[in-house]
Amino acid sequence: MKKIILLTLFYSSIATAQKEGIVYPKGKWYFGAEIGTNKITSFEVGGDKTSFQGGVLAEYYFGKQWSVEGKIKYFKTGVSFRQSSSWLTDSYSGDFKGDQIAFPIAIKWEFRLYKNLKGNLKTGLVLNVETYSSYKNYFPEPEKDFKKFNLGFMLGYGLNYFISEKNAIFIDYEGYIGGSKGDVETLFGNSSKPTLNTLFNLGYKHQFKF
Repeated sequence: MKKIILLTLFYSSIATAQKEGIVYPKGKWYFGAEIGTNKITSFEVGGDKTSFQGGVLAEYYFGKQWSVEGKIKYFKTGVSFRQSSSWLTDSYSGDFKGDQIAFPIAIKWEFRLYKNLKGNLKTGLVLNVETYSSYKNYFPEPEKDFKKFNLGFMLGYGLNYFISEKNAIFIDYEGYIGGSKGDVETLFGNSSKPTLNTLFNLGYKHQFKF
């Protein structure tokens, strides 16, 4: 229901926007903010998987269809896993819950769908800084000295609509892979358990001249 409301607001803005000529953002800076939902997909057992999240962004278009985008995001994350022992593997378990500030930097490719409505694909790296961390039920080893700073990876896709040369609204989905918070044993060796988050964003950005 939350996603339906956000999508309705997005498309209503497009329908009521004034008609403008084709916008060419090359060489321009845009700054904005976004809100949305966060789903923790690395909770295999238990845990509150869905929550709200938000952030701010800066984007520079260095080409007709290319831009570099930086964000500051705040959202919850976590990992939970259980593995029973067998004749080939031992028992493993762990529960991690945390809050983090993420600093993703991505390269984005935009392609025109209709006039000023564009689709996009993006990928990049993410620096994660944990502001809260809780470790429980780790076995066979107690909680390790996991780092509060870690480097991750992100992928995303979405829609961007230029209301005018200076104003745009957008929606996108982003998948974040963070630092490892545990390991289990498999037939092919140890397998790490990184934090995994899927974010849905609805946002607005404005073009400033420098």
